[in-house]
Amino acid sequence: MCGLSGIVGEVELMESLLRGMAEAQNHRGRECFRTWISSFVDARIGLAHNRMNTIDPVEASQQPFDDLDTGLVVMLDGEVFNYDDIRKLLASRYRFTTRGMCEVIAKAYDCWGDSCFDRFEGYFSIVIYNRWADDLLLCRDRFGVKPLYYATWRGNLFFASEIKALFAGGIRPLLSAERWASYLAYSTYGSPYETFWEGVHQLPSGFLLHYNGYSLIEKRWYEFEKRVALWREEASEYLSEFFLEQMHRSVGYSLMGDMMKGLSLNGTLESALYLALMKGERTPRHLKSYMHYRGKLHRSSVLWSAEMLSETPFPMEQVKITRSMLLKELDYLARWQEEPVDGLSTVTYSAFLRVMHKRGLSVLSGGWGLSHFLEGDSLPGDRFTPLVPSEVLSVDFRQLARKTEYRHLFDSEHNHLRCCELCYERIPHLLRSMDKMSMYYGIQTRNAFLNHNLIEIAFALTEGESGRNRRIWFANNIVAPLLPGGVRLAPAVEDVELYEIPVELKHWADESVLELRYGRVAGWFDFPRLEKAWKSMGSEIFADPVKAWKLLSLTLQLKSLP
Repeated sequence: MCGLSGIVGEVELMESLLRGMAEAQNHRGRECFRTWISSFVDARIGLAHNRMNTIDPVEASQQPFDDLDTGLVVMLDGEVFNYDDIRKLLASRYRFTTRGMCEVIAKAYDCWGDSCFDRFEGYFSIVIYNRWADDLLLCRDRFGVKPLYYATWRGNLFFASEIKALFAGGIRPLLSAERWASYLAYSTYGSPYETFWEGVHQLPSGFLLHYNGYSLIEKRWYEFEKRVALWREEASEYLSEFFLEQMHRSVGYSLMGDMMKGLSLNGTLESALYLALMKGERTPRHLKSYMHYRGKLHRSSVLWSAEMLSETPFPMEQVKITRSMLLKELDYLARWQEEPVDGLSTVTYSAFLRVMHKRGLSVLSGGWGLSHFLEGDSLPGDRFTPLVPSEVLSVDFRQLARKTEYRHLFDSEHNHLRCCELCYERIPHLLRSMDKMSMYYGIQTRNAFLNHNLIEIAFALTEGESGRNRRIWFANNIVAPLLPGGVRLAPAVEDVELYEIPVELKHWADESVLELRYGRVAGWFDFPRLEKAWKSMGSEIFADPVKAWKLLSLTLQLKSLP
């Protein structure tokens, strides 16, 4: 896990600006900080890198990594899990001087060009500068697990892993009124390029950006719908075999490296499968599981996780998230969050990561990812309802709201909506939030089942709108051979419990929302109606707690502004 930042253009005191950008995201890598500056067409290019050790040994390849053989300068945030396999493929053509990932990326890009990223397995944002061609490349992984943002100002290009680093480079921190209006009114997180800040763009997941000093050229390197179409041509027997192989491979990746690791379980089918698949892997010594809960222990899924672990050598620590921890975490969230915080589950998990940081963990592994694509049929708009703008938003602000429309990549409307959830809406937002939470506390989270092959096969297996055939196939071909018949899973938790504002946060929530009258966005609301509706929480407007968290997210965002 690392922090990437850079500037291309004619700017004064470039090294000082780069240092400020790196310091703004110093939590992404405190072990090493380096800069690299060179000429670029008629200007200069400066790269800065914050480094924290995960798989790749610190001494293997300092970043920015200048590969003299290929003329490429490389920076990486994330992990390319199969880098050693790729290194072996290239060994007959190139002489390697390090054991690190960055040299493998440099050689792979020199050999295969943009198509090299198809061979990478993992989560990554990559920056490659070709000194011989004066070409800058930015690349983001298939599902956007690792963020990468950019902005232009006075003809100069700025990019970084976090938006606050762009602000440190000189980009003005202005909330996007249009984006917030659309979020409050329609619950959308915007197009793949948008952020909640004026003039700041995100590189979409599965995209490349080339910059030659004069033009920005973006293109997709990962085409999800085409991959799904290829899987549909395969026999179901092969899909079962390959799916299981990929699950084993993913669990093995999640346990790689010699750093301090822990397991995060939740008593669900994913946790049970993860533990079953671990039996065939080389597990690290002193591995321990951590389970967090809020409220009553017997109402959480901790006891189910403890039962699953009883057949393993792994001890479990129960982490209770208290009222004081939640209140403290809300203050921390204002520092790192750069878009909405949707619900109490985000605050709770962030507090849990803070505890994991105190335990000295560098990596937290688990089996998250399957339920979103194999079991459930939650679609955009089913749960995350609008704020009813006609009631509490001002007339002028309401007119800025718009619904985001996406290209239909699938003929089935059901698959189209699921694709929107995966590629544009809730899941990319959750992944960005997860990355920023974990990086703030210096912990790399590895979601073993967020594997592109698994997700592609899950889509390929979908028949009809109910997803019934998908669940049956998964139960018969994957679950039954792996899990013992007596395994017990935690009962499903109603979504509403993840969003209800608990009694211990009610005073904070009341103060936060009513203070909007005196802040920078006072003109966005019809305050007489807003205050009346908020004070009578049982009213139709705020009967759904999801709507309340939208306003609370905005108040947290305002606290992060200088």
